Amino acid sequence: MTLVQGMLLKNVLLIDPSRQLEYQGDLRVQGNTIVEEGKSLSSQSNEDLIDGTGMWVVPGLIDMHTHMRDLGQRDKEDLHSGTKAAAAGGFTTVIAMANTEPPLDGGAIFAMYLQRIRERAVVDVLPVACVTKGMRGEELTNMVELSEAGAIAFSDDGVTIQNMAVLRRALEYVQLTGKLIISHAEDQDMVEGGVINEGFVSTRMGLPGRPAAAEAIAVARELELVRMTNSPYHFTHLSTARAVELIRQAKRDGLPVTADATPHHLSLSTDAIVEFDTHLKMNPPLRDEQDKQAIIAGLIDGTIDAIATDHAPHTRLDKSGMFAECPVGIIGLETAFAISSKALLNKLGRLKFFALFTINPARILDLPEPSLQRNSPASFAVIDPERIWTYDPLEGFSRSRNTPYAREQFKGKVVMTVHKGNRVYEDSAFKERRERVGTHEG
Repeated sequence: MTLVQGMLLKNVLLIDPSRQLEYQGDLRVQGNTIVEEGKSLSSQSNEDLIDGTGMWVVPGLIDMHTHMRDLGQRDKEDLHSGTKAAAAGGFTTVIAMANTEPPLDGGAIFAMYLQRIRERAVVDVLPVACVTKGMRGEELTNMVELSEAGAIAFSDDGVTIQNMAVLRRALEYVQLTGKLIISHAEDQDMVEGGVINEGFVSTRMGLPGRPAAAEAIAVARELELVRMTNSPYHFTHLSTARAVELIRQAKRDGLPVTADATPHHLSLSTDAIVEFDTHLKMNPPLRDEQDKQAIIAGLIDGTIDAIATDHAPHTRLDKSGMFAECPVGIIGLETAFAISSKALLNKLGRLKFFALFTINPARILDLPEPSLQRNSPASFAVIDPERIWTYDPLEGFSRSRNTPYAREQFKGKVVMTVHKGNRVYEDSAFKERRERVGTHEG
């Protein structure tokens, strides 16, 4: 991690969704602050002069849903490796879910996690706290205490709260904090024992299924509680067409709901599952093609507000067992931009596309909107939109390698990430290019 004393990026495409602005220009950084933007800026002595011709510069990306592990799961990921992977993906803020071991359900364990963030993270990590103690769906945590300690939101992610009376109390109680609840919406009784989407593929492979209706049923009943309490509510990793339509109607009704989807649910469907590849086992599962297309349509029309990776690292041993028995989830921080842009960039345009990773998550979580304007924190990503590259998880920063995208070729790559003035990631080819230009001496 290198502090940028002075840097001038020349001839880049500045893309700033917070101001609905994109133009060819220059960006100057001094210390941890953007001090100037504009056209034809003159270089100053003793600042890195970078020819950014052909490059895009965007505000630091925000990932609304990651599993940074650490604590009792450092063999899978720790806060250093996870945030290095985030930086390589252009993210300068990640939201860490609460289902650590032990879970973030009390003041002492939450304080310990915050200390580890301070010691190890290279980008901002904002932790989520549990809604219920032990994520058992029975007794509420002390949300006020956890909010004051620094919880950005509340979630029992991965374990849907089934008792609607408990969830109602949580929705009423969370209003005291000014934060929201993030829901993994799925009827647990309906999906019990299921490992992939229920349908033709599950039947062909002889695997127990998780019906799409389980997500829609959970979304529908939780929306009624939002209607009753008027408490802000966020649905994470939507995966079904019916759930998208329910959210769309809820927004028409004026309910305070938002949603996100993952890169893998907008790029893969059950058609990808042709053998027992455990890297294709995730939660919620990959759905049918019509569901994938509904996710894309929801992102295009604004029903779905953000893209979040659900980065879920597991060890090689974890994923080497039988399909039905191995854990769910894949890593996704380093490939999120490339996967999502392939599916959406041409359909949305640059400003709307990057809003899904920047201002939209910031607004949902009540964070300062990332921007490239003068006096903003120097947190941004540099992207080479024409770079052709092959993803090799063995060369990545995550401790884990569980991805279905290994050896896949992509177009467009994050080549440098700066966070609060620190150069937290730099692609080797871009570094060579930068060093050929050298430091301006006057």
